[in-house]
Amino acid sequence: MTPVKRVQGLLVVTLLLMVAIAPSNALSNVPSNAMGGGAGFPRTVIDGLGRRIHLPSRPERIFSATLATDNILLTLVEPERVIGVTRFAADPQGSYVVEKLRPHMVRVEALNAEQILAAQPDIVLIAAWSDPDAVKQLRDLGLVLYTFTHFSTVQDALDNIARVGEITGEEEKAQALVRQFEAERAAVQERVTGLPRPTVLSWNAWGSTTGRDTPMHDIIESAGGIDLAAEHGLQGWVDIDPEAIIAMNPEVIVTESGEAFVQRVLADPALQSVSAVKQGRVYHVDHTGALNHHFIEAIRALARLLHPEAFADSDAGVKR
Repeated sequence: MTPVKRVQGLLVVTLLLMVAIAPSNALSNVPSNAMGGGAGFPRTVIDGLGRRIHLPSRPERIFSATLATDNILLTLVEPERVIGVTRFAADPQGSYVVEKLRPHMVRVEALNAEQILAAQPDIVLIAAWSDPDAVKQLRDLGLVLYTFTHFSTVQDALDNIARVGEITGEEEKAQALVRQFEAERAAVQERVTGLPRPTVLSWNAWGSTTGRDTPMHDIIESAGGIDLAAEHGLQGWVDIDPEAIIAMNPEVIVTESGEAFVQRVLADPALQSVSAVKQGRVYHVDHTGALNHHFIEAIRALARLLHPEAFADSDAGVKR
């Protein structure tokens, strides 16, 4: 046996021993799906990789290994069913569920085979970028993994909400969340319909803009603007320099990089000929990286900035 194979074998043995002793820890107080039950179960779901996953009963011990699924999962299910999340779920800068965290939840930096196996999850929610070695170890040990693969658009976020609802048996909550989002977006769009649509360029402190197939593209278009990067044929996240911005001459620049970056752009001598800078229409907008239904807050905020006259009668963004 080679040294590599010997080490891998020892890891598997170690992980299996951890399963045997895991009931002695605090997680043993969380219900197991061995108790059965749950309307609509058993069921088979298909993950983003096309893998068919059989769920014999409603998962009661769910481990989320991405912040995107942390936020959606803890919005849809009671915290007692969630046995693990990423450490980022505790950071209010990116988490919408800080108040739903509980002491029994394991918090991981990234996909960690030992920590996850010790928690004895019914299912683990991972992403396409999760560590492939840890994924293989967990699959080899028989754990159920559901891979999410699409995070590029607002529609992807809504689809992921529906997927988490399907996995957890919380379809009604998921569908209600998506319907609420669509209704609120329609209300914003009703206000801005027929108004002149300014050209908008997203730009961040890393020097990137966003074209088609990005959440920011969808946010700009839903808010009543024209995504200038997309109009120039750009797709995804693309590096852009000041010379290109001068040539594009956006009427509005929007960023996720904070008010300090806004002031840098407004004061940049090289950009003084750009319409957005001349008119003082450079804005920071929150929630552009939400990857969930909170995208509506970015859409509403940007719509107010692009079309303040359409929201003069209300701060809520919903037409009376």
